[in-house]
Amino acid sequence: MPKASSPLPPQEPTLLEEHEAEFIRETIKRFYGEGAVVRNYGPDPDRLELHVEADVGRDMRLYDCLGVLFTRIERPSVSLEVTKRGSKIHGPAKIAYRQGVII
Repeated sequence: MPKASSPLPPQEPTLLEEHEAEFIRETIKRFYGEGAVVRNYGPDPDRLELHVEADVGRDMRLYDCLGVLFTRIERPSVSLEVTKRGSKIHGPAKIAYRQGVII
């Protein structure tokens, strides 16, 4: 059996400007409530990758929230993952939990 490769080292998420972080926090709270936790986990400065942990799961709010974020965030790509609090995480949410920074 071939030897397993070593795991990739964790990558630091790109830093957000203060006005961007404030706008993201306010937008997420407006759509997902005061208890929502927002994490920035993307290392690429041209791509904003956000994860939200909230009391509600993924629904049409996701697209409304993304539309509002695109109005002020000047990046070629913005992605938003939503996980219902207490549910099993999978996909990009695992990376967000492990190496993401809470905004």
